[in-house]
Formats: sequence, structure tokens, C-alpha cells
Amino acid sequence: MSTSTRNHEQAPDEQTMTRRDELAVSGSVLSEAPWALAGAAGAVTAGGDMVLHLMALHLAISSPLALGAVAFFAVAGAGSLLRSRNSRALRWAQRNPWRFAAFPGVACAIVVFILSMIDGGGVLGSVFTGLWHGGAAYGLTGLVGSVGRPRRARA
Repeated sequence: MSTSTRNHEQAPDEQTMTRRDELAVSGSVLSEAPWALAGAAGAVTAGGDMVLHLMALHLAISSPLALGAVAFFAVAGAGSLLRSRNSRALRWAQRNPWRFAAFPGVACAIVVFILSMIDGGGVLGSVFTGLWHGGAAYGLTGLVGSVGRPRRARA
């Protein structure tokens, strides 16, 4: 019987990490996201988009919710990258912001796909809608992770 030579107690090594390892590390980092702030950003964005639709005399539910999902996942992902705590997973995510950004991007794409399917967008339209909203969350999270600097711990 062969045994794995990989020691999971060591720091994550970017050359030997599998996609599954990256998702686990990304999930660990995202678990410390500022959820209240992300929820507020998503609610304000969805509410603002709903008001704009109503001002144009167009009742839309799915579109504002999808835009709110982008704001929610982008703020959660970017906020978790800018945290001041120190862990191996967070250091990996800060060194690899675009790889980390795939996690919130895919989560957003899945949520928007489901919302679009419920709204009757059809499979092809829902896939397209989910992909571009997920791409927006991915891009915003990766951009903030690339240019943003983590907060310093208070002394």
C-alpha cells in the first residue's frame, strides 16, 4: 500500500497545492469575512437597483438581486483579504489574490444562475447571466486583493 509523502501540517506550497487544496484554503480565509458589511453592501446595492428599475416603471426582482449578490460576494472576498489577522491561509490568499478570487466568483455565479433559473431566464440565459455576474465578483475581489493592503493590527 502506498502512502502519501505530502505532509499536511506544513505551510501551503504553491507548487504542490491541488485545486481542492486551494478551495479549502480559500474557504478558510472566506470564513473570516466581514459578513455584516457584505450583507449591508448587497442589500443597499439591490435596493438601489430596485429603485432605479421602479423609477423607469420596470418591475424587476432577479436583476437587482443578482447585482446585490455581486456586491455581497465581492465585499466578502475583498474584506477577508484585507483583514489584519495572521494565518497561513490568509498569507497564501494575499500572495495569490486571483486564485483566491475564484472562490467568491464561482459562489456568485452559482447563486445568480439559480436566481435567473427561478425567474424563468432559461438555461442558456441563466448560464450567461451567472457567468458574467460571477466574473464581476471575481474581478472585483482579485483587483482589491492585488492593489489593497491589509489593515495593520492595532497595538
